[in-house]
Amino acid sequence: MYLYVKALHVFAVVTLIAGMLAMALTLRIAIAAPQSVDVRRVGQSVLRWDGLVTTPALAIVWIAGFAMAFGAGWDSSPWLLLKMIPAIFLSGLHSLEGLALKRLLREGKPVHQLFKVAPSAILATFAIIAWLAIVKPF
Repeated sequence: MYLYVKALHVFAVVTLIAGMLAMALTLRIAIAAPQSVDVRRVGQSVLRWDGLVTTPALAIVWIAGFAMAFGAGWDSSPWLLLKMIPAIFLSGLHSLEGLALKRLLREGKPVHQLFKVAPSAILATFAIIAWLAIVKPF
């Protein structure tokens, strides 16, 4: 059973990261051309995708992750507790990305310049999580 949950977890993580990167790149484009018709069209599509695919993938990542952790007896492992920090960061960033895109599309509020680094932050954070999960250093 563990391997099935792990496969589901990995698939959900890949889906989540892809969706977050799509939103991050849309926000980068919105910073460069905030009033573009293409940004609005792409932004609306990305928000729909986020609601139908990315957000459910995030929920599956957490549920399957907890199922694996408790099933394997890792619930108090230091590497897993440390892994929670970047995982929570990604969850929070996902929420902030969605909020920024919604505000841009619905209220015309400009996207904050900090979202320019979101793609790099997502990839770096994912690399840290993957390293901790695979190496289990302590």
